[in-house]
Amino acid sequence: MTSPTLMGSRRFAASTKMRLQLVFARASEALADTYQAQAAEFVRRLKPRLSVDEALQRYFHEVGVPAALEETVRARALISLAGLIESGSQHEPRTAGWALRPDHMIDALRKRVQHIEETNLECRLAGSMSDEAVATTHVRMALETAEVLADEITPDEAIMHYVRTFNLSSIDAQVIFRSAMAQWAELHPLPGEARAILAQPHVKPSLELRSRTEFGLRVMV
Repeated sequence: MTSPTLMGSRRFAASTKMRLQLVFARASEALADTYQAQAAEFVRRLKPRLSVDEALQRYFHEVGVPAALEETVRARALISLAGLIESGSQHEPRTAGWALRPDHMIDALRKRVQHIEETNLECRLAGSMSDEAVATTHVRMALETAEVLADEITPDEAIMHYVRTFNLSSIDAQVIFRSAMAQWAELHPLPGEARAILAQPHVKPSLELRSRTEFGLRVMV
């Protein structure tokens, strides 16, 4: 993912372009906040195994933080981890020497391999949690984009416009597109579906329900 561009927004009305600029600016800020929070959580989770600097490096290796946001995310994460850093409670690698006996060396190597495997697993787990949080942020901002463009294009085209604006990878694009479409369908049921929901006892819609518009055909190419 790179920084958003509005090159594809020229066909929209001037007022719509300005609203899109606002949504995309908010999306960039929300993504930076999400990456920062997840980076800090990654460091805390790996604290027993890695130093702060090692954990941050590993976070950027495991999670595809956009290059344009990397320095911002690193700086914000360090600020949020100030207490951990200043307390000196982060993990310090041990410098114990090797035992001379062969059986001790083999045992030490076995423990080292196990430690590396367990650390790699913890990194993958924490990285997956970060990916999920970032995807949730993308879906939320894609839905805001669809709301802004509701009078201009169909929701599927609007969501895809968001996906293309942020240059998401094909896999991330499909996940975010489908999740956003599913949530849009829940928030904008067909007239018959809306009546059925409102008729159910003890069920109150959390958001205003709107009629669903027809989806366009020019979506994922």
